[in-house]
Amino acid sequence: MKKKLIKTRLEKGFSQEQLSDLIGMTQSNYSRRENGLKKITEQEWTKIAKELGVKKEDIYQEDTLGTFENEINLQSFSLPDAILDYIESLKRENFALKKRKEN
Repeated sequence: MKKKLIKTRLEKGFSQEQLSDLIGMTQSNYSRRENGLKKITEQEWTKIAKELGVKKEDIYQEDTLGTFENEINLQSFSLPDAILDYIESLKRENFALKKRKEN
């Protein structure tokens, strides 16, 4: 998780969606990067820093890829964005169904 990036983004008053729009990616792709599930490239770090109005060094944290909830190690392979987007949509649908069930 990119704690320095998250802290700075929130201090500057940006949502993930707003910042992702400014740097030219979807909110779900940005979220994966901010949460350490996907590497942030040097070019992306530069764009993010520019949009936040800070030096790259102020927000940069080395990428140490995490693991999924089922403990698949992402360092051994990379899933295509389409699959990750589909997983995110299933999570949202599951959340909505749980909420409906509670009511």
